[in-house]
Amino acid sequence: MFARKLLAGLFAGALLLSGVGCAPRPAPKTDELRIALNALPPSLGNPFRGNGRPGSLLWSGIFDGLTQFDEQATLQPALATSWELISPTVWRFTLREGVVYSDGKPFDSGSVVAVIDWLKSPAGRRTLMGSELRGLKGAKAIGPHQVDIETTAPDPILPKRMSAVYMVEPDAWKRLGPDAFAQRPIGTGAFMVTNWDPARRRLTMSRNPKSWRGSTIERVTFVELPNGSARAQALLSRDVDIAFVDLEETPRLKRNGIHILTTPSGQVKGFTFRVAGGDPKSPVQDVRVRQALNYALDKATISRSLLDAPTPSGQPASREAFGYDPTIPPYPYDPAKARRLLAEAGYPNGFPLVLNVLKDTSPGDDMIAEQVAEYWRQIGVPTTLKVLTFPEHMRRYTTNTWTGDAFSISWNTYQYYDVTRPMEDFSCNRANPFFCDREITARLDEAKQIMDDGQRLKAFQDLARAYREAAPSVFIVEHRDVVAYNPDIRNFRMRQRVPRYEVMTWRTGDAP
Repeated sequence: MFARKLLAGLFAGALLLSGVGCAPRPAPKTDELRIALNALPPSLGNPFRGNGRPGSLLWSGIFDGLTQFDEQATLQPALATSWELISPTVWRFTLREGVVYSDGKPFDSGSVVAVIDWLKSPAGRRTLMGSELRGLKGAKAIGPHQVDIETTAPDPILPKRMSAVYMVEPDAWKRLGPDAFAQRPIGTGAFMVTNWDPARRRLTMSRNPKSWRGSTIERVTFVELPNGSARAQALLSRDVDIAFVDLEETPRLKRNGIHILTTPSGQVKGFTFRVAGGDPKSPVQDVRVRQALNYALDKATISRSLLDAPTPSGQPASREAFGYDPTIPPYPYDPAKARRLLAEAGYPNGFPLVLNVLKDTSPGDDMIAEQVAEYWRQIGVPTTLKVLTFPEHMRRYTTNTWTGDAFSISWNTYQYYDVTRPMEDFSCNRANPFFCDREITARLDEAKQIMDDGQRLKAFQDLARAYREAAPSVFIVEHRDVVAYNPDIRNFRMRQRVPRYEVMTWRTGDAP
């Protein structure tokens, strides 16, 4: 821990000497927001290769989905103004009229059909979004501003899913191909990419004057700073205006007048076991071992060490997501029971375990990983943390080619705020499953088709108990996002884990 903090400090100091933090505080640039993040999205402007940050920080500015969630995680219109179920497997969406892409081409029902057709193609199926939308059968234009989207089976959450399907400009996508389009993306959003500097790791979006959304900000510039201390220092020196920061930096930032906002992330933070697709002789194949590793964690202590004390969890859904069950308790902290379960499973002396982890990607990642490893060591499971870069992590996540028996995958209801999404991820239906329980998957397939919300809620809450018992992960806490920002920014708001750049303004008058 000390060595990591020392290196972080040295890195931040090097950045200061190179000019990142040595300038006096400038007056705010009222036409630009500068955002520091740990990494620019590897796929840049290709919104189908991921589903979350850092990509969503860029994609939410450039593109729109048919639907969107508001700041209270309630589904709202976006490029579609309304939708209705017209048969058990067909949803009809009525589209917003007068919308054009940043290149001036109209957005209409043909655009939706083209995007869905590509996601159904072999190349589309190989993307993360194509894999998640494998239940799509097709789309059909019903006039220029109505489109029917058909699924292979009844899907009550299709309108939620469509919030994550960004409407790329289909002619440019076809002409350029995904890789070239990613460099020059075209969407209907409030911004468009106007400069990409790979050497300096900076990307700028400028206001899209043709967007139906509009913006009070002219430009948004993303600056890649992999180190949390460097991001905090860049905020303090006013070299950036917004940053996703480490928990340990928040006291210093607050003392210096930087504002901190914490919001629910829609995730249950956990570490997942490679039960399927890995070593068939691995100890984590035994459910008693997986349960033991859950009992070994003092979640209350872990929570107290995090900002705003996130709530300990023992289920797949966070409280803002559909499917949450307030009656399901976390696994209690019981190291004695953990040791008994290990002995019953044939490991009275424990066993070594490798945990693949991401660092510097969300608040508390480092801290949680180190605490979990220490608790496991205390029950005789010496744990080695193997750090992966974000691109490597995404590749291994897609292909299930982890190098250890456990890895950093949370139960993530974002972007749908529905427990269907993480349960699908933890099922036999996944292209390369890391957990496959045939009975649970069969129950999930039935629950996914229930159209009545009350009946569906009960079915998913029952499934949540089954997942808790099967313990494919250690469930730890309901995670929260932490974002720090310049106090001169007014109307700072978050939606779907992303700042709403277009509604922000600057405080008038001299900067402090």
